[in-house]
Amino acid sequence: DMSSTARHTTGRAPSSDLGGVGIERAEEFARMHPGLVRFGRVGFLAKGLVYGLTGVLALAIGVDAAQGSSTTGDNEASQSGAIARIAENSFGTTVLIVVAAGLIVYSLWRIVSVILPAGNDVKAWFTRAGYLVSAVTYLALASTAIAVVRQPGSSGSSEDNRVENFTRDLMDRSFGRAAVIMVGALLIAIAAAFVWKAVSASFTEQMLPGAVGPVSQRTIVVLGRIGWAGRAAMMALIGFFLISAAVTFEPQDAQGLDGSLRNATSSGPGTALVIAVGAGLLVFGVFCAISAPKQRLVGADT
Repeated sequence: DMSSTARHTTGRAPSSDLGGVGIERAEEFARMHPGLVRFGRVGFLAKGLVYGLTGVLALAIGVDAAQGSSTTGDNEASQSGAIARIAENSFGTTVLIVVAAGLIVYSLWRIVSVILPAGNDVKAWFTRAGYLVSAVTYLALASTAIAVVRQPGSSGSSEDNRVENFTRDLMDRSFGRAAVIMVGALLIAIAAAFVWKAVSASFTEQMLPGAVGPVSQRTIVVLGRIGWAGRAAMMALIGFFLISAAVTFEPQDAQGLDGSLRNATSSGPGTALVIAVGAGLLVFGVFCAISAPKQRLVGADT
């Protein structure tokens, strides 16, 4: 029948089978604005570059620890650190302008996903919230890149300092410790959701089927699984140190990605975890870049 034919040719169930209003509107939008959708996929390339560099910086921390070298370096293993690292190259300014534009495009892509009509169940609203947080996060990162272009070396305070100051201010309040624990628990819950995404490969629901050049669809899915697992480990690590800071009343233990990675290298298993996180983030960056041509604009009920 027509449903089975559509599923065979597209690799996914047709909109009528999925019953998603957002899916139908997103597909209609993509048909009406194919050039805009193609341009929007450039955002995934910028996102991939940032994650790839973050993974390289994280790997450097893990490898240094494994070799017994000092893990205290000038390069911050975070998305902001990746922006700063790009700026150090001879063509850094040009690349940062392109990256900033790509991140803004990616943010707009997510904002469109938020405003497309979709279902009103709990899952759809959680998805909208996730898309909105993603849009704000990458707009802030684009702002950092623009600031570095306008004033080299002006990337601002480190992510670790921002997290520590936020935690310290919060813990000075009567409800502060409980609030920090809740934030840490939320990050760990997000990590669990990322693990499920890696295991179930549900991220393929937002992709068109098929290979990208010489890279097969199977390989793309494997890269995605590894990348999402790496992101899960990253979120869990940050959440763990947030909870630890609240339990021990030590705000300085609350760190961003860079500080969490460096703290984790205090033990052998921790160093292995840091290397795994770095490798996972690097692979996620590769996945974002390779899968960019296959990304679909989706609504909140996909």
